[in-house]
Amino acid sequence: MRHPHRHLRHNPRGRLTTWFALMMTLALVLVACDADEPLVDVAEEEDDVADEAAEAPEAEVEGPEGEPLKVGLVAALSGGAALFGVAAQNAAQMAVDELNESGGVLGQPVEFIARDSQARPEEGVSQARDLILSEEIDMLLGPVSSGVALAITELAHEHEVPFIVHTSNTEALMNEQWHPFFASVVPNTGMEARAQGVDLAGSEYTTWATISPDYEFGQRQTGTFVETITAESPDVEIVEQQWPELGESDLDPFITSVLASGADAVYSPLFAGDLITFTRQAHDLGFFDRVYWTALYETDALQELGDEVDLEGVRAYSRCPFTIDTPQMADFVERYMDRYDSVPSDWACMAYDAVMLWAQVVEAAGSAEGQAFADNVGGFEFTSLRGETYIRDVDHQAAVGSYISELTWSDEFGMFIYETAEPVPAEDIWMSEEEVLETRN
Repeated sequence: MRHPHRHLRHNPRGRLTTWFALMMTLALVLVACDADEPLVDVAEEEDDVADEAAEAPEAEVEGPEGEPLKVGLVAALSGGAALFGVAAQNAAQMAVDELNESGGVLGQPVEFIARDSQARPEEGVSQARDLILSEEIDMLLGPVSSGVALAITELAHEHEVPFIVHTSNTEALMNEQWHPFFASVVPNTGMEARAQGVDLAGSEYTTWATISPDYEFGQRQTGTFVETITAESPDVEIVEQQWPELGESDLDPFITSVLASGADAVYSPLFAGDLITFTRQAHDLGFFDRVYWTALYETDALQELGDEVDLEGVRAYSRCPFTIDTPQMADFVERYMDRYDSVPSDWACMAYDAVMLWAQVVEAAGSAEGQAFADNVGGFEFTSLRGETYIRDVDHQAAVGSYISELTWSDEFGMFIYETAEPVPAEDIWMSEEEVLETRN
């Protein structure tokens, strides 16, 4: 580990102060007692002091002081991708509140500011520029759209502002457009697609179709999936590819074309509102009875769908489902549900991770300056909701896997959930360091 992990919620000062006061009080009692007094009286005095100390409240964490450190979020808070953006906003706010309750970062309070990108690159850049220049933020989170992230990343580089992505994940951010102020806590498009391609290449299905959002994320992920599955299994044939626009409300023509292609299996990185729309319309057309289907079903989409469509046994993949079996995730889910009366989505979990990564790096570096972040984040080991992980030095990509599971109905949550959230490890699916460096030449 490059830097010691600092548990921001721990308060040894309070415990030591209480213990020290107790010991001093006992010493004074012993000194004040007459040497001829029976020892039992001293014991009674000690018991009284101990009782009083037990009843005294534990010293509180000192509150943060000084100028606030500012965390900015640019995300889609309206429109078809708002499910993702609002979840990220909720979790980031929760993380900031918890940091402040624990004494802040470097003893300073943390302020959170959220802006709506509307999933449009020009609007995202405008909002990010205002956060950087007017609000003078110390760290930038988001966005949902990879297209928006590509538009924003150079702005963060220019002004040396740490930029951590937790939803958008085009591989171009780590490769062609990488800079040292960037970091990612989400498996990138290449990692996600390779995980699916390798896993599905061994299946019985050889005739495949794809249906993907027609922009940077969908194009990148689908291209890598096709490249991987056909390389792994020469018998696989891609017979149809459909590219609906982001936010398309009528997906019937695309669904009909896929069914007419004769494909026996379909892969899709549709997400959020688009995946919900697709699932409803595909169900009405009998789609799920005719093909093997796998898609990016994340928690928000599954919550929204509820029991409308029978997804029992559907193969789903995701980035950070709340059913991941770690103590950190279990504790976070409980706190999140207490606060928002809902289970956290993948996007909430990763936004929380992003804020906490930044806080841990800042604490370890002893500085909130952008250059200090850039100098320290590569190789940094940190505690994620997904368990202990690290940031790879060459591209500042977190070593987090892609999760695959069959969906199953949960009476407890009133939705379909990931039955066994098992990851394909990052080391098995990310580009080698040599390959990453080649993309920057």
